[in-house]
Amino acid sequence: MFEKRRVLFIEDDHNEIQSISSLLKLLKADFIHAATVSDALHHLSRSSFDYVLTDLHIETKAGLERPDGLTVIKAAIELQPNIVIVATSSDPRTEIVSDALAAGAHHFIRKPLSKSDEIEIAFKLASERRRMAFDADKSSRKSKPSGHWEKFAKLYPYGIVLGDREQRIARLAAKKRASCVIIGETGTGKEEAAKLVHRFRCEDEGPVPFVAVNCATITGSLAESILFGHKKGAFTGADEAGTGYIAEADKGILFLDEIQTLSIPIQQKLLRVLNDGTYNRLGETKTHRSQFQLIVASTKDLSIEVAEGRFLVDIQMRMMGLEFVIPSLRDRPQDMPALIALFLSRKSLRLSDDVFNALVSKLQKYQWRGNIRQLFKSLEAWLLKCELDGLEPDADNFPVFKDLQPIELEKQPVPAGSMDFNAATNEDRDFDLLMSEYERTVISNALLRHNSIANLSKAINLPRSTLDAKRRRHGLL
Repeated sequence: MFEKRRVLFIEDDHNEIQSISSLLKLLKADFIHAATVSDALHHLSRSSFDYVLTDLHIETKAGLERPDGLTVIKAAIELQPNIVIVATSSDPRTEIVSDALAAGAHHFIRKPLSKSDEIEIAFKLASERRRMAFDADKSSRKSKPSGHWEKFAKLYPYGIVLGDREQRIARLAAKKRASCVIIGETGTGKEEAAKLVHRFRCEDEGPVPFVAVNCATITGSLAESILFGHKKGAFTGADEAGTGYIAEADKGILFLDEIQTLSIPIQQKLLRVLNDGTYNRLGETKTHRSQFQLIVASTKDLSIEVAEGRFLVDIQMRMMGLEFVIPSLRDRPQDMPALIALFLSRKSLRLSDDVFNALVSKLQKYQWRGNIRQLFKSLEAWLLKCELDGLEPDADNFPVFKDLQPIELEKQPVPAGSMDFNAATNEDRDFDLLMSEYERTVISNALLRHNSIANLSKAINLPRSTLDAKRRRHGLL
């Protein structure tokens, strides 16, 4: 039952860790151990698992405090909907069982665990209960979403608000296991688009790994170890061997966000994996293999990065496949109702139609430079403010944040040829917005001078794929 199945078990008691590890080895399970809630969430967000076995009191005391294992259960369901969860505890309270099942666990067993049969039977029962619950609830979950989200649930059944074309790209990428490049500003939902590909693959194949890496955070001397793993003793502090993200992504998806920030030496080593699936861990000569679907995201134009020597053209060629271009939130105001409805649904909060419509109308008037991430953080702050002040959530109570600028105060992009460059160089303007306006004006004027996109691409020395991406971004198709 457990061969080729991945198990995450969460436990902080040393004796239980030793015991459960031994039992899982007897079952020939491929398992990873986490000792804290944060470690568990880290693994769940980066790797795919078939089963979770979690203690309910990880960093809290049984019988005395609210179980923090409930947080792990809820996160596991949100991050990996196909996962099977078994909760365990020595907490003597009878309500602990109902709390675990209410949070989403599929089965509960009491500690201590002394036989491998106990774990095997528990997961068999949990798997069956999950299947029965899924079958019984499938139609109702699809047909009866709550609140205003019910208007949008059929369009976005996975809770990821993307256009029809982007959804079709994700479906095709999953079916063909094709490489994808996702282009968009910070906060537009690039990782969500990658997760949609993962959801589609899980539907077709069952659980597969999804490893998300923010390349901007792993620059420096440890980048090679984090991506490719390392041998024990390979460097100071390497007390144990590390597998690395490349190994974790085997047979699944490796999502590299901000890929352009990887150093050239790391890009060269990545290229080898993309070419033949082989790589070496830091400090050893043994060759390892990993086959994965590569999805990358960037806030930069990779063709420009290649031209300026910061990105390998060979990697760009290897990634040629499907391309997402996710518009900024200010360029897709029509999606504001769906995004707000999605946020409210996740919070299980219902608003009257009048309040909801007023909220949408108000928030559509802002620039949202941080895009969807900024929108959701602002909505979260709004709800906290209402709770703190004892107010009902209402559009009039939405706080005015310093970093939110009304659209009417922003000088809008002007038609081709009409940008006042003299005024632009003598005014204090948001630099990114100014450059965007300049780029749009240049391309708009160039479109008027040429009778084909191919001629334009050649005339301004801009690759056709890059030019098309910029045209979509500025609404110049």
